[in-house]
Amino acid sequence: MARVAVFSGPVLRRNLRAEAPALRYTFFPPLAGRAPRPDLDGFAGALVELGKGGAALPALRKVMDGRPVGSVSLNFDAASLRRSAQLGFDFHLGSGGRGDPPAKEVLAHLAAARRMDAGGRPPMAQQLKKTAQRLAILTDIVKTANSILEPRKVIELIMAKIQQLIPSEAWSMLMVDEEKQELTFELALGEKGRDVSSFRVKMGEGIAGWVAQTGKPTIVNDTSRDPRFARRFDSQTQFQTRSILCAPLISRGRTIGVVQVINKRGGKFTQADLEVLLTLVEPCAIAIENAILFQRTEQLTITDDLTKLFNSRYLNLYISREIKRCKRHGIPLSVIFLDLDGFKGVNDAYGHLAGSRTLTEVGGILVEAVRESDILARYGGDEFVVVLPETPPSGALVIAERIRKAIESHSFLKDQGLEARISASFGIASYPDHALTPEGLIQKADQAMYRVKERDKNGIEVAV
Repeated sequence: MARVAVFSGPVLRRNLRAEAPALRYTFFPPLAGRAPRPDLDGFAGALVELGKGGAALPALRKVMDGRPVGSVSLNFDAASLRRSAQLGFDFHLGSGGRGDPPAKEVLAHLAAARRMDAGGRPPMAQQLKKTAQRLAILTDIVKTANSILEPRKVIELIMAKIQQLIPSEAWSMLMVDEEKQELTFELALGEKGRDVSSFRVKMGEGIAGWVAQTGKPTIVNDTSRDPRFARRFDSQTQFQTRSILCAPLISRGRTIGVVQVINKRGGKFTQADLEVLLTLVEPCAIAIENAILFQRTEQLTITDDLTKLFNSRYLNLYISREIKRCKRHGIPLSVIFLDLDGFKGVNDAYGHLAGSRTLTEVGGILVEAVRESDILARYGGDEFVVVLPETPPSGALVIAERIRKAIESHSFLKDQGLEARISASFGIASYPDHALTPEGLIQKADQAMYRVKERDKNGIEVAV
């Protein structure tokens, strides 16, 4: 049974005594800046309480004659590790009052510290500095991530730190879309990062899908021998994935995404790499989900619950901002105001739930008909507004006609076994031709729409 000399105060003694007798501790008073008096010939190594004997380490090393000397403290954190490394201890242990550190951990540290490198230095001292660096990065990442409320920025921060600790050719983070039961690439960096950003991964597909489905991390150092590996992504991007380190992002008991590190530089992925990855992603998963929840909450204040388009509150803010930009750059802005024809008949014939479904389908038609730069809003009831940046009245007419035809030709409520038909009346107003304020643009477009309603509906008119 290995004997270990421990120079510590009473609290650490109690913690270490609580262990199973896999090794034998002999306790001595804390060192006071001088060599210990007792004979230490029969000990495999020594533990010194951090902060109570660091100055005496050179004298203790002489007495130990090459046997490893480690530090021990109540807390195992970045500050303790840095202090231990600065003083020159071979390793550091934390004893937090739960029987830590276990005897096997002490023995492992002693065995590793006995092996010297080519320069005659214990390699554990180098490992200690690495661990201190990793904990410092972890402290920084958790602190920073919890102060950021934008999911994208949180994810970028985490991925940058992972690359710093586990250098690789590529790495990515995928988030779970629970409704569609698939993973989407939230961030992909590396040679083919842009190529995979639009890909979708089914739950259970490939290594990432397997990790998302099972909630278990995995190391694959030879993808050619792993049946879980999905080769279609490499085929489409012309990238060669040789090895993968993958861990789930688990927040509040749910897997919300996965992190992949691909093709480690300089060798194979190890269990130590996986532990580093898990150490980083576990606390950050909650920070990511908190940021996502905040973003969703914020989105609810500007989004229509039914159609998921913007609401009138956001519409007015957006038009105000765009008009200022138009004034600065001398560019036009157009607004399309549309009101559904025959919508009351849908409600009367099929009920209000069918009416709500119809409005949702109209929202989908609008999304398909406009550009990504255009803004869509449900103004109220069965009224919608389309804002077209940098678009004159002639361009707005083209888009309005496209929307009019799409609504007129669409069979609504088909998924409910029905076939409702409606149309829409449109009014167009532009800055600076018809109005100079958000309220003026909406009013002018609304008035033009009502002239269509009074005439024969299902048409378009430009403001005067």
